[in-house]
Amino acid sequence: MNALPGLLKADLLKMRRTPFLLIHLLTPLIGAALFMAYYTISSAGEGVKVMAFLQSVACAFPTVIGLVCAMAAEQEATAGGFQGMLVLPAARSTTYASKLLLLLGFSLGAVLLIFVLFSLGFAGLLGQDRHGILFYLTGAVILFASNILLYLVHFALSLRFGRGISIGIGITGSLLAALMLTGLGDILWPYIPFAWGGRFLSLLELRHSGSWQPFADTGLAAGVSVCIAGTIAAGVLSMLWFYKWEGRSADN
Repeated sequence: MNALPGLLKADLLKMRRTPFLLIHLLTPLIGAALFMAYYTISSAGEGVKVMAFLQSVACAFPTVIGLVCAMAAEQEATAGGFQGMLVLPAARSTTYASKLLLLLGFSLGAVLLIFVLFSLGFAGLLGQDRHGILFYLTGAVILFASNILLYLVHFALSLRFGRGISIGIGITGSLLAALMLTGLGDILWPYIPFAWGGRFLSLLELRHSGSWQPFADTGLAAGVSVCIAGTIAAGVLSMLWFYKWEGRSADN
């Protein structure tokens, strides 16, 4: 692991000339601006506006994950057919961890940015927010943590099968995340990784607004348990898979 800082720096330099950095900066800026613009004319209540923001960001996240994981994998593919990951003197676990940490680090930064911008705009520009910055920081961490499994899965899929699979599953995941916010997802959502972010944030808002219902405790406990166990399992399995992976064939 002594090589990890150097690998992280090298991976960051590789991404410097790609849209990877701009996506993580511009997406939160544009997203927060669009919500502020709409909420200046919307007559909905504060709680409804906050819930809509939280759920919209959570539903968009799977598509963004599919896109950025595909970009990270394709950068390695075009730079030398993945040889930069497979033949380095550093342990494979270290090279794999470097890529994942880069993806997760920028993910956390982007989520924090859009939540903080929304909080500042909602309170400062519209004067409507009584939730407080701590609420949004908590929500950002919850959303980030609930999507770690998706990064593990999408990055492995991108490496193995290419960007089309990752982006396609990401778009499907966003649609499924929205569907799981309806009554159809009341029972199923703890077992659908795409649904975790939206459901966790919805429950956070319900608890904050005093609309918490006792039945939600069961779904929350199941969701947290499955999320933690699934993320750990996905991390171990993806690492084991990468140890045996020898690169993608030219026709993939």
